[in-house]
Amino acid sequence: MTSAHETAGCLLCRSGGVRLYTQRDLNCRLDGEFGQNYCPACDLFFLSPRVPEHDIHRYYPATYQPWRPVRYASLLYRIAGALSIPQIRRRRIARFLSGGRIFDAGCGSGAFLAALNDQAWQKFGMDVTLPDSGLCAGQFHTGHFDREPTRMEPVDAITMWHVFEHFYHPRQALSNAAALLRPGGYLFISIPNPHSIERRVFGKYWAGWDPPRHIATYSRRALETLLTEAGFRLQAIVPDATGVDWSFNLNLLMSARGHSLRLHESLVLRALLSPLALLSRLLRRSGSTLYVARRLT
Repeated sequence: MTSAHETAGCLLCRSGGVRLYTQRDLNCRLDGEFGQNYCPACDLFFLSPRVPEHDIHRYYPATYQPWRPVRYASLLYRIAGALSIPQIRRRRIARFLSGGRIFDAGCGSGAFLAALNDQAWQKFGMDVTLPDSGLCAGQFHTGHFDREPTRMEPVDAITMWHVFEHFYHPRQALSNAAALLRPGGYLFISIPNPHSIERRVFGKYWAGWDPPRHIATYSRRALETLLTEAGFRLQAIVPDATGVDWSFNLNLLMSARGHSLRLHESLVLRALLSPLALLSRLLRRSGSTLYVARRLT
């Protein structure tokens, strides 16, 4: 696979920023080198050169991790399923509202919507392609949330679980979210934390970069600037346990050294590394952060 690259500026102020790294696709092992840049004025990290928007679909193969549902066959894996990412996310939402109309932008395999109570929630999802997992409960829309608006009745909540960093048009995405939400509705955005301990430890091999799919990596300041512009008020900031864990970072580090491993699928390794993840969350420097915002009335 080859793709012509384009030069881009900061997604907030359009400045060229400062080059930090030159990176390869260690996740899907597809061709190309990409520049990770930093804008100190906006505290935003962004790719340049990057894949043009019309070519980025080539870097989302069917084996891309978020599109693969997790199967739990044995008793051990059934227990793990009860503690899985969709269940953790469901409990995060329940802290703010217990039911209503919910829209999951970038729903992936649909596992999060499937974890919600059918009696309490009316579910809607969107992604660029219909998942074949059979998990995507509710009404599914095909499309790009950061391009075209979604024509439907207002919803009570919108979730973006590790999708916002994939958007080429973050301002349009938040404008679409504001138009779709009822006044006072909740917006949940979970994104990699560029000021995390994991990023400090793994540097250019941090899984939160995920070039070329992650177009930008947002600090709190950068995201709050965009939220305010779009008519949202930040309500809560929660260290997110559902992002990429330490074992996946190790997996990418080994991949950079030419080793093809699946360390992130080892429950034993994840358990051994869990104290590091807990410490990161206690210090509020976890690899991912969940931002909860409300649309102003």
